[in-house]
Amino acid sequence: MVDLSLHRKQSKTLEDTLKDAEEEKDDVKTLDEKIREAEQKIIAIKSRYESHARILKDYAIMLDTYKDIEEVDKESIPLLWGLIETMESIQDLYTGLKTVILEYIWRVANDAKSHPYRRKEIIQNLRKGIEILKNEKGLRKMNELYYFISERLLKIDELYRLIPLEKDTKIESLFIEIKLAYFDYLGVIVEGLLREPTKYEPLYQQLIETNNLEEFFEYLQKEYKMLRPKKT
Repeated sequence: MVDLSLHRKQSKTLEDTLKDAEEEKDDVKTLDEKIREAEQKIIAIKSRYESHARILKDYAIMLDTYKDIEEVDKESIPLLWGLIETMESIQDLYTGLKTVILEYIWRVANDAKSHPYRRKEIIQNLRKGIEILKNEKGLRKMNELYYFISERLLKIDELYRLIPLEKDTKIESLFIEIKLAYFDYLGVIVEGLLREPTKYEPLYQQLIETNNLEEFFEYLQKEYKMLRPKKT
């Protein structure tokens, strides 16, 4: 006697397998559509900014980061758009901050191109980092930190102007170095999340939860060397 139940089970398994295969194909199509849609939206945002003042043009240039990501991981483009969309939805978010974030994403994407043997690891971290950065509360808090740093830099400029006109070149170099380092402290968080998201997410959370930016900034300064991600 033929065991029809076994035949039915086998048929069902085959049907499920075929169904799963079709769904996978649909998922691929959906992903391709999402990628194209994300690219079109990024291009639309870029065209909105590229005809404006310099700082907005710089941001428009950095929006081309999606092209670098496309070369190493197309699937990250919708993630990138999600971050850009969130940044654009925060009306008072500084354009300079948005530019800084995209610049670090660009750096990491180019590292993935330059280090094919580590590409998978770099891309996995990049994806996770972009997702973490998309946190609206985090972006707003980074905006506060960006403003805090900008105010500190204005004070440094005022101090520099008090120095006699016959400025020592060493002093001038020191002031330039300090100014560059100030925004590099912000980069500790952004680049850290993109390169080692698991390690730096607690620091990002610490920023989100802090009620004392001055204290947090002092912490960044003290721990700068330890916190700075190693270059790949």
